[in-house]
Amino acid sequence: MKIPVAILFTFILMAAFNSSTAQQLSPSIEKQLLAQYEWKLNNKNVLIHTSFKPYIVSALPASCSNDSIYSWMKKRIEPKGITRKIYHHVVHENLIAIHDCDFQIAVNPFIDFEMGKDFNWDRTTYTNSRGAIIRGDIGKKFSFETYFSENQSLFPKSLTVFVRDSNVVPGIGRAIRFKNDQSYDYASGTGYISYTPSKHFNFQLGHNKVFIGDGYRSLLLSDNSVPFPMLKITTTAGKFQYTNLWSQMADTRTASVLGEGFRRKYLAAHHLSILIGKSMELGFFEAIVWQARDSVSYRGFDFNYLNPIIYYHSVQWNLGSPDNSLIGTSFKWKISNHITFYNQLLLDDFDLAKSKGKKGFYRNKYAYQLGLKYFNVLNISGLSVQAEYNEVWPYTYNHKLPVMNYAHFNQPLAHPLGANFREALLLLQYNHRRWFAGFELMYVLTGIDSASGNVGQDVYRSDYAIPNSFDFNGKFVGTYGNYVGQGVESTILISILKLNYLINRNNNLRAEISYTYRNQTIDGISSPTNFITFGFKTSLFNHYFDF
Repeated sequence: MKIPVAILFTFILMAAFNSSTAQQLSPSIEKQLLAQYEWKLNNKNVLIHTSFKPYIVSALPASCSNDSIYSWMKKRIEPKGITRKIYHHVVHENLIAIHDCDFQIAVNPFIDFEMGKDFNWDRTTYTNSRGAIIRGDIGKKFSFETYFSENQSLFPKSLTVFVRDSNVVPGIGRAIRFKNDQSYDYASGTGYISYTPSKHFNFQLGHNKVFIGDGYRSLLLSDNSVPFPMLKITTTAGKFQYTNLWSQMADTRTASVLGEGFRRKYLAAHHLSILIGKSMELGFFEAIVWQARDSVSYRGFDFNYLNPIIYYHSVQWNLGSPDNSLIGTSFKWKISNHITFYNQLLLDDFDLAKSKGKKGFYRNKYAYQLGLKYFNVLNISGLSVQAEYNEVWPYTYNHKLPVMNYAHFNQPLAHPLGANFREALLLLQYNHRRWFAGFELMYVLTGIDSASGNVGQDVYRSDYAIPNSFDFNGKFVGTYGNYVGQGVESTILISILKLNYLINRNNNLRAEISYTYRNQTIDGISSPTNFITFGFKTSLFNHYFDF
């Protein structure tokens, strides 16, 4: 893939200064920030594709411009006096801003200074993050953004156990023990360039995250895992939007190899979105995962999947390839200007012939989502309610060869819980100018592995590890009778209460206090934990610590 990327990059630089359209920097996919766009985009008079995020600025209506979103923030005249000038700069301005004809750049600090208390673990938790965010436009077609930070944290116990077992801070990156108190040191960073030659095309190249869907979770592709290198092409033509994504993933279960790094795999995906009338959006999704190297040879990037409009599964079939393929759909219906229904369906494998007359065949791997959003509840501006149900059947997202599972950096690419679960979510949010209050309630029923073998929850377990799946001749035939929640029964109850105050919108800097209660019951034995945190944080990404 080196040659196509190099050509694209050169093309972008050559064309960047020939400007005729609006700047293209995409808004964040951080959910609290995105909520300010969503209730305006839910209006039936707004015809826009919302299922693939982050959005492209030029595609957004005028009602979602920065001036409109923050219309309550009156333009202020810079005050006199050094103290008032410093306050004005911290609250209203970029740390550094350069505007010169067709070139503009903004530099802002990234910080996350938090202190907390895990009451059950009897420890003081903390996060200490320092970094920078750099955003810019060259002309009106070319934009870029980069962010990096250095971090140290002592997490609450439930999260510390996950980091210890996976060596990954969820959604951020590799973790290294920092002190003798189970603290961790980790770095994080993203960056991309965005080029829009016309209203019909957008090219993005970088190291970032994406999210497909209109829910809190995504069962197709989410921002749950660590950022990854990617090339994304978005083509928009009226009521049709077609997005292609090529990316490189990493399997970090084994140590990195000198000169090569972690074991690599690739993802090729596309998503077609169709607007139906003024109130509906239908999406079609397909993805293929393959490994860069097997036991025989180095395969690298397969150029058969570079074709942006072909049906990838047909390529895989004709090549006799063992690659992992997934397909899915998404749907949104604006019932009114205040209420939206949405859903997703994903098929990993499905064998109808072998399912006849028997239930629970292991290769019937699928997932679905149902959700409802209610904006401006009881005509109270900024108050919203969201209810969501997710169900993922056993062995979904995994593969006979675990390296080709639907995961990256020890985390699933879709839902953080992997598979073999049912989840119910309720989110209540209220946003008024700089103030935000939110409440989340989550309940999960899942089944986890025991000594007997793979029950379908861990996406890094091979199908060959399924108990009783070989016949008398030693041939792998799979199993029947599988069901959601099989294995050791586990339930998880999480409630989160959050209150924050926006300090500076340019880097989404907030002062925040939150309280979390989590209780996991495994085979009848409960392990409750509750903790409180307070701090100042720059919120750029979603951190799915609620699993």
